[in-house]
Amino acid sequence: MSGRKEKKGLSFRPKKIKLSTNKFFQAVFRWFVLIFIAGICGYVLIAFCFQTVTVVGPSMHGTLEDGQVVYVNKLAYKIGDVKRFDVVAYKKVGTDSYYDIKRVIGLPNEKIQIREGIVYINGQAMMEPPFQELVVNSGIASAEISLGKNEYFILGDNVNNSEDSRYTNIGNISKSEILGRVDRILSPRKDKGKVK
Repeated sequence: MSGRKEKKGLSFRPKKIKLSTNKFFQAVFRWFVLIFIAGICGYVLIAFCFQTVTVVGPSMHGTLEDGQVVYVNKLAYKIGDVKRFDVVAYKKVGTDSYYDIKRVIGLPNEKIQIREGIVYINGQAMMEPPFQELVVNSGIASAEISLGKNEYFILGDNVNNSEDSRYTNIGNISKSEILGRVDRILSPRKDKGKVK
């Protein structure tokens, strides 16, 4: 009787070890699947929804400063339209340069002109521009510019120290060149907040 009990006891021990090993591998597999799903979700968020961009140069001085890191909402223009005065990150098609940041002034099918330091939209002086200075250099906008169906006219808030749609190497930008809307300053910490 005692011999049978010992054999019976021994026969259960390997099964218990095997069971706990299976549980361990199941737990590892679950963690692996969770990490994989989190990685996929992270990639989708970065690829299609959000991205960070570093501000380069003084062209948006007063709103954004050189070296600040901003949050770009890439989803904004997939579900909505670009609006006047939105701050956008864009990159000209065919260039390997970094994303640049400017403010949208002219919208599709509008006519833009800069005369005597003032921006005119469809012949009307722009009321409450986002910059305080008169525009010293009208560039190609000294003659009226007609925007196409998906074209935008952009200016830097530091309007007299900005390379933007007034210059032939930038010109009007298309919606396909816009990465997204610049919504927030992420760093440095002292500057954190919404972009207006």
